Order: sequence, then C-alpha cells, then structure tokens
Amino acid sequence: MRTVMLLTVAAGCGQVGAVVDAHLSSEDAPPEVQPKTCNSGARFGPRLPIPGLEVIEGVAPRLSPDERTIYFGSNAGELYAAERDSPSTPFRPAIALTRQNSISYEGGPTVTADGLALWFSSVRVPNEGTHIYVSTRTSMLAEFGTPGLAANINSADVMQNDQQVFVIPDGSELWFTSTRAGGLGGRDILQATRVGDHFSEPRFVLELNSPEEDWLPTLSSDRLTVYFSSVRSAAGTKGSFDVWTAHRSISSDGFPTPSLVDELSTSGSDLTGWLSADNCRIYGATEGSDGLYHPYVASRL
Repeated sequence: MRTVMLLTVAAGCGQVGAVVDAHLSSEDAPPEVQPKTCNSGARFGPRLPIPGLEVIEGVAPRLSPDERTIYFGSNAGELYAAERDSPSTPFRPAIALTRQNSISYEGGPTVTADGLALWFSSVRVPNEGTHIYVSTRTSMLAEFGTPGLAANINSADVMQNDQQVFVIPDGSELWFTSTRAGGLGGRDILQATRVGDHFSEPRFVLELNSPEEDWLPTLSSDRLTVYFSSVRSAAGTKGSFDVWTAHRSISSDGFPTPSLVDELSTSGSDLTGWLSADNCRIYGATEGSDGLYHPYVASRL
C-alpha cells in the first residue's frame, strides 16, 4: 500500500454557455456574438494554486471542457479526480480512481469531452515498459470500467514507454509521448487520428521534437496551439523542463518552430497539463523546493 500525500479530482462534465435575459424582447435582445477567446500570443500571469487543491501534490492536471472536473496523477503514481460546481468555485476533495489504479505506477489521465472515455498510462505489466490504457463508461452517472490496452497506439516493442496521453475534446486525435524507435531521442511527441472505430498508425510530430526529452503535449480546443515541456537547450531556457509553445493558422498545417514560454518556466521542472476552451487559462504543475510537483493555474493578462 502506498501513502499518498494529495487529494485529487473526478467529476461530472457540464457545458458552459451564455444565458440571455428571458425578459428581453426580440427587439431588445443583443446581437449574437461569438464566444470570447483570448489572444494566444498574450502573456500568462502568475502561476497560482488551484482553488481547493492548494495543498495537493500532483502532475499534469487535465480538465473537462467546462473546467468542473479535474484529473491528474499523484507524485506517488496514482490517479485522482475532483469536481466543483463552476470554474469560479473551489474543487471539492479529490477521489482516487480505484478501478484504474494498481500496485504499479499510473499517470497522465485525460478524458474525452463527453466524459465517457478515460485514457492513462501504467507500468502494470511486469518486465515491460509503460503502456497506454483506456476505460469507458456508458453515462456520466456510472464509474469507468476495467481498463484495457489502447488498440493501435502502443509500440510493438513492449519494452518501450508510451505515456502522457492527451485526447482532444471530440476524441478524434490522440497525442502522447514515446521512447519507440524512429524518434529524435528521449521521449518524442506522437499523434494518431481516429479512423472509424480505431486510430491510425501514430506519427512522430517532428517539428515539435528534439534530441532531448519532450513531454506532455497539450493542445488548445481548436488544435491551433500546442504547449509541451522540454529539456532542450536554447537562449533563455531556465534549466530542467521548460514550457514551450507553437501556433499554426489552420489545423491541417504543421506547427512552426516552438518558442519558449518564459513566464511559465522556472529553474525547476515545469510541466504542462491543459488549456481552457477560451484559451485564457493554462493548468500545469511546477516542481517545488520539496522536490514534488504542485498543480497550478495561470490566466492570460
């Protein structure tokens, strides 16, 4: 039995929408407006503890689209989830995902927008590397079922590590990292596209990878912006894992050369996690003086 020094979060998904005053007449009603989104080039403000999870230790927080449910892995290697009533209220105490946790290390939980599929990585198979698993459920009221190996995603070489999975909201793309052959070195970023009831052969996202460790790909909901963590060397890097980003004009294009996100990078390890649908808030985790990761949220200025 492992001692876990954190709480985590799991919860139901909802949909946040604008409400128009029912007392307005059709003549008084405001014109339809597009959802507000933040400038992807604007700087983020300070990294702040996530309300309700201030004393939590955890890595790579991933949220539901409405920001009411959060999933993450503990420093000890267990999966948790927590929920709150709205993005402006604190999270309630976190809950361990007992069906997904094992006596081995689990990490990187992420869910589809409908809340019906949970992806994560685990080293539960003796004498093998880290593999990606998926659990499903039929409704938001049910628990996630027994996990199974993700089909067509894991390396044919069972000694390789496939992990840090990120699924875009509609479940049509899966991004993850792997040590498999064909990359540039360390863990590289890969992407797979859903084709019918399965995923295509994963491809290396060469424009984002380096000969060093490249971790935790995190995409915006429109797939135009990506954030990830890397130990690559470049002007301005702070040391260990720094946060990097790249932005493209259309989702069918490749990404340009990534740039350092200075305001989210420190002398410790800085790990990405999730970007809000409006592009205004990023969730991640930073290594503290205690050597453990602590989740944070930062908002664009």
